[in-house]
Amino acid sequence: MSPKSVKFVKSVKSVKSVKFGATLSSFPRPIRQEGRSLWESSLAKRTSKSSALIVSGLLVAATVGLAACGAATYTEAGGLPNKMLTPGAINPAVTQTNIKSTICVIGWTATVRPPATYTNQLKYSQLHSGYNLGGDLNLRDYEEDHIVPLEIGGNPTSTLNLFPQPRNIKYSSYVKDQLENQMHQLVCSGRVSLKTAQSVFLTNWEKGYVKYVGRLP
Repeated sequence: MSPKSVKFVKSVKSVKSVKFGATLSSFPRPIRQEGRSLWESSLAKRTSKSSALIVSGLLVAATVGLAACGAATYTEAGGLPNKMLTPGAINPAVTQTNIKSTICVIGWTATVRPPATYTNQLKYSQLHSGYNLGGDLNLRDYEEDHIVPLEIGGNPTSTLNLFPQPRNIKYSSYVKDQLENQMHQLVCSGRVSLKTAQSVFLTNWEKGYVKYVGRLP
C-alpha cells in the first residue's frame, strides 16, 4: 500500500475532523455531525455497513474498509468519479411522469441546487479525506459536481452524488457539461427516457459522451 493510501485509510479510521490551514482560513468549517464533518459522517456510515458484510467467511472487515475507503483515482486522461465513494444518486421527486413540471421547466434546477456554502464545505472535506488529484487541495482546481446532473433528476444534496471533479484535466467538468445539456434536451424532447439518461452518468459519462455527443475532444 502506498504512503498516500495508508495516510488516507488512517484518516478515515480515526474519523478526526481536519483543521483549516492558514491559506484556507477564509472558508467556513465543514458541517459537523457528532464531531465529524458531513463527508466523514457519510463515509463512516457506508464503511460501517460494508464492514458488516461477511460472505462465506471470505469478506473481512479490514478488507472491506480498505476497499471502500481507497483514495480516488484521477488521471490526465479523464475525470471519472470514484464509484466506491460517490456512485451517484437520483432525486426521487423527479419521475418520468412529471418531467414537464420539474426538470423541463426553465429555471427549475435553481430551486433545488444546494448553496455554495454547502458544496464548498463538502468539497473541502472530500479533498482533505484523500479524494483529490495528486495531493492538490486547492478548492479552485475542482468543481463540486453532481454525478447525475440536476437537469436529469440527480439528487441535489446527497454526498453520494457530489464529487470534486478536477478542472485541469483533459476530460474535465467543462466537457461533462456538454453531455449534461445534450441529455437534458433528449429527455425533454422525449427521444430518451429519464432512466436511460441517468444511467449514462451512473455508469461512465465519457462513454456516454461518445454515444450521444460525438468524439471526446
